[in-house]
Amino acid sequence: MGGHVGNHTAAGLDASATKPAAGASYPGMGIASVESGANTAGNGGNGHFYGSIIHASLLIYEPINISVSLGYGSVALANQSTNLNVDQSAFQMAGVGGHGGNDNIVSGGSISTSLGAGVIASGDNGAGNGGSGYFSGALVDAPVVIYHPINIAVAGSGGTAHASQSNTVDIDQSATQIAGIGGSGGNGNATAGGSVMTLDPSWGSSNGGSVWDVQTGGSQAGNGGDGAFYGGLVHTSFVLYDPINIVVTGYGSNVHSVQTNDAYVDQSIIQIAGIGGHGGNANAAAGGHASLLSHRLWGDSDTIATGSNGAGNGGNGYFAGSLIDVSVAIYAPINIAIAGPHSTAVADQVNNVHIDQSAVQIAGVGGDGGNGNLALGGDLSHLLSDLHLMG
Repeated sequence: MGGHVGNHTAAGLDASATKPAAGASYPGMGIASVESGANTAGNGGNGHFYGSIIHASLLIYEPINISVSLGYGSVALANQSTNLNVDQSAFQMAGVGGHGGNDNIVSGGSISTSLGAGVIASGDNGAGNGGSGYFSGALVDAPVVIYHPINIAVAGSGGTAHASQSNTVDIDQSATQIAGIGGSGGNGNATAGGSVMTLDPSWGSSNGGSVWDVQTGGSQAGNGGDGAFYGGLVHTSFVLYDPINIVVTGYGSNVHSVQTNDAYVDQSIIQIAGIGGHGGNANAAAGGHASLLSHRLWGDSDTIATGSNGAGNGGNGYFAGSLIDVSVAIYAPINIAIAGPHSTAVADQVNNVHIDQSAVQIAGVGGDGGNGNLALGGDLSHLLSDLHLMG
């Protein structure tokens, strides 16, 4: 799980080059790469999870109460009172990116060079972006409760048998499963690419160099991280609740059987997977200025990029797999009173039952974009002899 971050400021150092590198065989061709960008501040860390998280709890509760009185004129009395609270709830979270911080500033350093260069880069800076969350595997919650109380009273002929059973049961098998969630972008962050200036080192001569790639864009601020989920979220809860109350008497007997059940069973589930983080508010991202001053014989530039900046964008949500919720509750109370001829038999049963098997399943949803964000491409001044691509 990626960590959350605070407030930071980061900047690349300014770079200046006015002479060829040692050992260069051609003037103006001494630098392969000049980089002052790729700075970061206040970004949430990425969260990666590969594997399984399994919660499988089992409870078997079978209280038995038996009273037996044999012979004529006997009395058998059996009372059972049970208060049961079972908490098998689960909270499972994995592969979650951290949220981006607030009020961070990042800038690439300025670059000034009169040498030919393969790559000049002062962009790709980031501030306050939410980390991405990656999950591959399974979250499994499979709780089981078997509750089977038995209350029996037996009296012989002419006897009195009274069996009373009272059960108050609260079973919580609810679960929250969260996986593959991108962190939200922060607020009030700013990032910018550094300015780039290149000057023809061989002005007025036929010896020239080339600037193959100038990059001052690609800066990001306050964007929500992507959420990616591959695998399965599984919630299979099972409850078996079958209280049994039995009274048996002989001839000429009185029978009274009472059973009262108050049961609350929560098998609800919340499953969230593959959700992109929300974009932040009031963020700014801008490409750096690029100035290329050259003679008409001074080489060329294949790519000049000052755009591809982003601020306050919601992250993408990716989901591939399954969300499974299988909740089973078996409730079968039994109350039996048996009396012989000329006897009185009374059997009372009261049941108050609440079973919640609700489910909320959310998967593959992109994050919302933020408000009041600004993204600008950098200004460009280009006097090279040939421009193939400008973006």
